[in-house]
Amino acid sequence: MLIGMMGLGWDAFAAAPNTSGLVISALLLAIGAGALWYGEQHVAPKRPQRAGTSGALRRESPAVVNMLTNDATLTASGLRATVIDLAARGWLRLLPPLDDDDLGRVRPAATAYEGDALLPHERLVLQHVMARFTTDRAIPARFLAVDIRGSWWRRFRFLVADDAQSAGLITRRWPMQLLAIPGGIVLLSALVWWASVGGDTEVAVVDSAERRLWAVAILIGIVALGYRVVRHAVGRPLTHTEAGLAATQQWLSVRQRLVEGDFGQMAASSLEVGDRRLAYASATCVAEGAAVEFPLAREDHHRAWSSVGGEARLVRVKYPLRLGYGLHPVVALVGGVIASFVGLSLRRFFSNTARGDSLDSLYERFPEQDWLVADLATGLTVLSIFPIVVGVIVAISGAADVFSTIERTGVVLRARRPAEVAPLPRFIRKRIERDRYSLFVAVDDGTQGTVYAWRADERNAIPQGANATVRASPVLGYVRRATPVGHILGD
Repeated sequence: MLIGMMGLGWDAFAAAPNTSGLVISALLLAIGAGALWYGEQHVAPKRPQRAGTSGALRRESPAVVNMLTNDATLTASGLRATVIDLAARGWLRLLPPLDDDDLGRVRPAATAYEGDALLPHERLVLQHVMARFTTDRAIPARFLAVDIRGSWWRRFRFLVADDAQSAGLITRRWPMQLLAIPGGIVLLSALVWWASVGGDTEVAVVDSAERRLWAVAILIGIVALGYRVVRHAVGRPLTHTEAGLAATQQWLSVRQRLVEGDFGQMAASSLEVGDRRLAYASATCVAEGAAVEFPLAREDHHRAWSSVGGEARLVRVKYPLRLGYGLHPVVALVGGVIASFVGLSLRRFFSNTARGDSLDSLYERFPEQDWLVADLATGLTVLSIFPIVVGVIVAISGAADVFSTIERTGVVLRARRPAEVAPLPRFIRKRIERDRYSLFVAVDDGTQGTVYAWRADERNAIPQGANATVRASPVLGYVRRATPVGHILGD
């Protein structure tokens, strides 16, 4: 019944679109997408090299340093660095874990130096600790953890960004005039699309289903591209100023000194009051020991520091979400061919039914409801196009990967469940994944600034931080074999 109503609505409200109008709208949409892509590359934060000498520590707070050294983006290390810095300045005390726990503990202190004032974001962190200090017992780190998608984190990020902007170190990434170009093209594409849909009302829906679906697909593209433009304008992403780039170069030099000083494995609970170096080591993502002892928030999914290749660098991590990604190539090829064949068969059958060339007995039994039968068949004809399109795309991807394999040996920078990184509401992500185990694995071999994660099943899953040799298919990203370095790959 629902499908029949959909077919009726399609027939009543959607005239057959004008082909030339759709083509012009699609071309404008492609030009707008290209203009936005070019703008995104143009305004992306630069990756400066470290300065030859660092000199004395600058005045920036550890959270601001974290932003400068991570693409003008605050990560979980910024929060941890602020907690460690408050302890180094006497506002907090960091205690080692108890015997039955593996996380550090925090408690307020009153030994800060006279005249030491807190910045707004530092005061927010201190209040975050104080609000949980309800007894004389120190607070385990797990009770201080925050959600990086929550309101508290957004407020903390805003205060840190405000401090960095006030210092002239970062600025808005997108000038409005640069966004106006793709925005104007998207608007023009939408106007052409709107003019094209008022086409010939004499053409039956079943005879123009593909054309109407192209119109819907172009509309979805217009909405998606428009959403990205609006998101860039409203989200206010940040980038470095010239002063910020100079400061970042000096802090990267400081980072190198901290690495050489062996601050990586130092426990946060062992720091001495007055020594802020561990806080800056945490801010620049050096202090792995402190991260284990005080995991206050989940690290950024899309950025990771890597030392593969001998020179520490910031790597961008991307998680592809295209159709069929993670499927075995043979499964994708066979499944895609079957889906396309079934879709074509169903489309032919339902199309003939809508025209009255099939299921004559059904029309004869319900002569007064022949319009409902035709609309129901029309709706099913439209739906049958989707498995055809999806099947063709997946089958082509599988055919390209059947005999293709790429191998990468390096460090697993990020290991994430798909539900963690999918741009969908959380309840939808959980329903999609359910009990199926799948893992995005991003392996850095030191040759690329951007790493595309592959999808592994339970048999080939590798933990984050491990050295591994991974073999995967290039298009579908299916992990064929993943083995820790030092083990022999079997036949």
